[in-house]
Amino acid sequence: MSGRLTFIKSTERDGITPQTLYIEEGAAGDIADVLKERGSKRVLILSNKNTFEYRAVDRIIDRYNDAGLRTFKYQRRIDVADSRDIEGGLATYKEYNCDTIVVIGNRYDISVGKMVAVSATNPGKPASFAGIGNVKFDIKTLVVIKIDGTPAASTPECSFYNQETDTWITCFSQIMLPHIVVIDSELMMRNNVELIRFSALNSLCVAIEAYLSPLTVANPEYKANAAVAIYKIFGKLDSLAADKLDGYLQTRVSMGGFYAGLAATKLGFGYSYFIMHKMQEMYGCNYGTGMGRILVAVLRELLEFSTEQMAQLSRSQQFCTSSLDNLSAAQSFIESVYDIYHKNMHDSGLPVMSPADCRKIAEDTRRSLVDMGFEPRISVERLEMMLRNM
Repeated sequence: MSGRLTFIKSTERDGITPQTLYIEEGAAGDIADVLKERGSKRVLILSNKNTFEYRAVDRIIDRYNDAGLRTFKYQRRIDVADSRDIEGGLATYKEYNCDTIVVIGNRYDISVGKMVAVSATNPGKPASFAGIGNVKFDIKTLVVIKIDGTPAASTPECSFYNQETDTWITCFSQIMLPHIVVIDSELMMRNNVELIRFSALNSLCVAIEAYLSPLTVANPEYKANAAVAIYKIFGKLDSLAADKLDGYLQTRVSMGGFYAGLAATKLGFGYSYFIMHKMQEMYGCNYGTGMGRILVAVLRELLEFSTEQMAQLSRSQQFCTSSLDNLSAAQSFIESVYDIYHKNMHDSGLPVMSPADCRKIAEDTRRSLVDMGFEPRISVERLEMMLRNM
């Protein structure tokens, strides 16, 4: 493994792009002045049809125009992140000689925006950046105004469907991190709260596995980011379900997604992330479907290795008394994870997997974790049996 470019090595080589976070109401429009200070002149606004219909988005664009910025819109045509939208967005970016991209939207909008930014400064088709560390040149100004609980605004990765090869492709690079991230409660309140909850639960998967990652020993500050993400999502998701119009709660949950992404910039991704991606590649299922069930199964397999860390989480979230022994506290945490997914995420079921498919997913997942830069703790055989029993 010493000669391979792992996620850890690529992070050491490229460094981590500094990000600025704005969370005030109205910040999505107010950053016009920030963009001008950065030298922006011609801005591509990238989003989806539903989001472009918000009057709040019209006001944001008007604010940019009033500040002297030229704005040009690209509306995604495909429901998921797709190479056709990457190529379409890039064509619009080049046609109008843009120097800045502002993404307003969800995980798929952000993935397309990242790849348009990468393709604008790096030669090659989007598929050529697949894998780890294949983005060579810095991107120009990239802004993400997130409207859900996704970690995508702060994760050094993106996935998209490649039309030419009929496959899903994932790219990992610190270079594609957005320079500015905005969480604006005015926009959050106009989004579908069910999508916010669904995306936040995916962020929770990322955060929990980041907290349990072997890489936390060398990166305690990123473990702290994971802990903040877990607190913000676990602590507010049930309240958000009861009060779907509370912009404060929506903002807090969205911030949890941002912190989950921050944790992943150094700690990488875990079993549930890669298993979900393998299922998406093989069966075309929606990303996140059944992810809670996957995470709970993974936590049970990791219990013998991460009892103390799970117990810490259980006590910090007050899922158990402080006097409870570590094993019982850890088991309480796993049950609490099961409960929050059961209450907040509709599980439409995992695809039916043959024994051969289970073996392939197990082998590919373990290989992907090695590419993160550490030795996985669950064997291929145990991972295969876990998948067969789900």
